[in-house]
Amino acid sequence: MYRLVYVSTAVEGLADDDIDSILNVSQSNNDERYLTGFLAHNGRSFMQAIEGERDEVLNTYQRIMSDDRHQGVTQIIGEPVEKRAFPEWSMNYHRVDDDEGSSTMVVRQDESIDALLNPDMPRDLLYLFSKFLRMR
Repeated sequence: MYRLVYVSTAVEGLADDDIDSILNVSQSNNDERYLTGFLAHNGRSFMQAIEGERDEVLNTYQRIMSDDRHQGVTQIIGEPVEKRAFPEWSMNYHRVDDDEGSSTMVVRQDESIDALLNPDMPRDLLYLFSKFLRMR
């Protein structure tokens, strides 16, 4: 099992429809490849965690790096792991919507909103994502 986390910057003018397309394609592709993950968007930048077999994760990351809907793709974690932090999510998404820091969870595959934070999630990963979502 392998986990990769990266950050990137959305291109100017990226619309909600573009993000919906990313999520739908990612969920389908990840289901086929037995990948799980989480995509966070803080208004301008993205942070994504992808988990699965190492080769599948790295191949997916190569495709992500060539996507022209974002730029400055930078890997911040690439490590073998014993278990998944997001075992139930082929791809889940969280975004901060406004200056007050309210948020909207886009729930995938009939997950409850309470499933956003897995109590078994590694604390360093939880800390990383929560810090990212506060940056704007």
